[in-house]
Amino acid sequence: MPPAKKVVNGVKTDGLFSWVEEREALVASSSSWGRVLDAGTGRHSLSWLLGFAARTPNAISEVVAVTGEQSLADALTKEFKDHAANVPTRVYAGNWVDDAFLEHEEAQKFDVVIADYLVGAIEGFAPYFQDAIIERISRHLAPGGRLYLIGLQPLSESSANDPSVEDDVAAAKLAQEMARVRDACILLAGRRCYREFPMTWCERQLQVAGFSVDASIKLANIYKRETVMRQLQVAKNQFIWFNDEHLQRSMEAKIKALEKRAATLFDGGKKIRFGFDYVLAATKK
Repeated sequence: MPPAKKVVNGVKTDGLFSWVEEREALVASSSSWGRVLDAGTGRHSLSWLLGFAARTPNAISEVVAVTGEQSLADALTKEFKDHAANVPTRVYAGNWVDDAFLEHEEAQKFDVVIADYLVGAIEGFAPYFQDAIIERISRHLAPGGRLYLIGLQPLSESSANDPSVEDDVAAAKLAQEMARVRDACILLAGRRCYREFPMTWCERQLQVAGFSVDASIKLANIYKRETVMRQLQVAKNQFIWFNDEHLQRSMEAKIKALEKRAATLFDGGKKIRFGFDYVLAATKK
């Protein structure tokens, strides 16, 4: 779930990305980020990087972005071809589990790597490769280079923001049940779910891969009725792959019950904090 946004220099931007910008301003040896690798790109992260480059001339010398989908690579290449940043940008489709992937970019190392929800997304492209992904992308990072790992704390590992507040506890239970039902529908449709990992797990993996973890931030997620409804719609979208009408009817009934609970809990536009997204800032030794 996207964290809260704030305004930076008149531009509304993602709170996690804003923290990365602020962190770079503190630790970089110059005002330049140099070469940047967006190791798990999407429209969100690439738009941010090029937007930052456009409003901060000479901050980024080059962007290389990686996605597991050729169709997305083609779409992003076309969309950002004439971006105002005027920064050399290449988008590749490939799989990090392929040892030869991106080897043609290894001669010149990157100064900054952005891993935006990469660990969670790997399950759909390279199952069981999560414990090796940091070491894999480390090959492309210069010694002393910075890696920013962004992730979502698994809902199963999250707790109510304030256990003494009845609505917070109810929201936590609803969010966790919603996630279980959504993921169950995805699995029953024969597909793979995102598999998020805890912040502490990612920190250990960074250390194993030869990084020092220098700083981190957590940003609480804000739940409202629409948040729950969107995720339940993801569950309903899987029904076309179900081959069991009885199972589908049972899931439909379960989802309707969750929608009813959400309507009651978030009545009047109420918003509740639950769980968090995080960034780990690490330096390659």
